[in-house]
Amino acid sequence: PIYQIIIKNRQKKHMAQLTDTTRAALEELLETSLRATPTDWQTIRLKSAVIGYVYPACEALIREYLAQDGVSGLAVFGQHLQLDDLDPFELSQRLELLAQFLRKKDCVPGWRDEAYAWVDEYGMEHFRMERAVFRVLGLHSRACHINGYTRDQKLWLGKRSPDKATDPNMLDNLAAGGMAADETIYQCVLRELWEEAGIDPEISRHTQPIGHIHVRRIVENKGLHDESLYTHDLLMPDEYEPANQDGEVSGFQCVSFTEAADLILAGEMTPDAAAVTADFLLRHTR
Repeated sequence: PIYQIIIKNRQKKHMAQLTDTTRAALEELLETSLRATPTDWQTIRLKSAVIGYVYPACEALIREYLAQDGVSGLAVFGQHLQLDDLDPFELSQRLELLAQFLRKKDCVPGWRDEAYAWVDEYGMEHFRMERAVFRVLGLHSRACHINGYTRDQKLWLGKRSPDKATDPNMLDNLAAGGMAADETIYQCVLRELWEEAGIDPEISRHTQPIGHIHVRRIVENKGLHDESLYTHDLLMPDEYEPANQDGEVSGFQCVSFTEAADLILAGEMTPDAAAVTADFLLRHTR
């Protein structure tokens, strides 16, 4: 209908505007957020599929572990590690032994005592492990990120605690976090919004699911970060201020869309939050 076109055109007139240079830079950031897989790292296979890449600093330790008597769950086959074709519970039990071995050898920084599930393209879980080991083994993980924005075209950003094992003191989205095993996307969104920003379900249930960004990059001294970011937008109530509950965020700031773009390009935001925010800005500006 014509009236809908008129409304959309009016909305566009009031959208914040970014320079062509800034938009191009944000588009390039998104395009390069999925890096190529390492070509010289030992691969991990489940049946015939490559599902992981062993961080080179830990490769010798894994071979040491596999050389022990009675070890099962995975084996060395040429240039790759092969996971045994076991049921999810049994395979998880055996991989937990490997995780604990690597932990004792100081090869797993940022141990969290929290399990991630490895799921295939159909959403079926095949095993679960300590989340910090996922990067060491280059396994694909999942996370939720929420853009909190206001009617006057501002974004709420959280500053990560200086005690965080990953990206301390950097700016993040309003809320963001990995999906634990046994957790749905919606449950993760509600939990993260409460833990990181103190937003109760009366508000967070209005969060709008947007899409999915696949990121991949090598993280120095940790391994390969390969993660699906499920992105969401939340229109924040006027004069509402988020308040952290779990100690993982040291504070919040509310910035204009153009200021958010500048912070991204200045390298002030975590790589994942930068990609999620860049996507938001490209959708909400002209």
